Amino acid sequence: MATREDDPGPVRGVERIVRAAIEVIAERGFRGAATSEIARRAGVAEGTIFRHFKTKQLLLDHILEPFVERVLAPIAFRDLHRLIDTDYPDFADFLREFARNRLAVAREHVPALRIFLQEVPLSPELRTMVFRHIGRHVVPELLAVIRKYQARGQIRSDPPETVLRLLMSALGGYIITRLAILPDYPWDDDREIELTIGAMTRGLRPD
Repeated sequence: MATREDDPGPVRGVERIVRAAIEVIAERGFRGAATSEIARRAGVAEGTIFRHFKTKQLLLDHILEPFVERVLAPIAFRDLHRLIDTDYPDFADFLREFARNRLAVAREHVPALRIFLQEVPLSPELRTMVFRHIGRHVVPELLAVIRKYQARGQIRSDPPETVLRLLMSALGGYIITRLAILPDYPWDDDREIELTIGAMTRGLRPD
């Protein structure tokens, strides 16, 4: 009978440890993740982790960039280019589809969202990686969308970066509240999205 030490090979063993570590980190944060719990979920002895990674910090460092590249980036980019490339007639229509899509994607990846929220404020390395893999690609495209609707006279001519900050604060604030802060509250997503979009479009309406 195979034991939990009978990994199919060192590469597969590392993959199992990394997957288990991401699960535990999603629940407890990087600093609260115990190697004993990671080992249990990976189906290996705790000593096996330290054969691959000399310290817990090395394990976390090993996870960090693959987590951003393989988990956060695909989540961030899912359907994004379709949304950006679609020429919605009104800015409110774009916001509505953007908000619904981002909420749906985040709902499917709540553990990754929790890691992001827990660790980005505390980790300069994670912030740098998020910008390198996601931000430097996404931000220019969203700024271009804002400039397009400004040129059509649908949004105030404030700096596009300011408009983007306001939009992400409002939409991101609802998604975070909905899924991470008050997930058990009986939210009416359609109603909340419409109210949020109404407030934003009124506030950004040209004088």
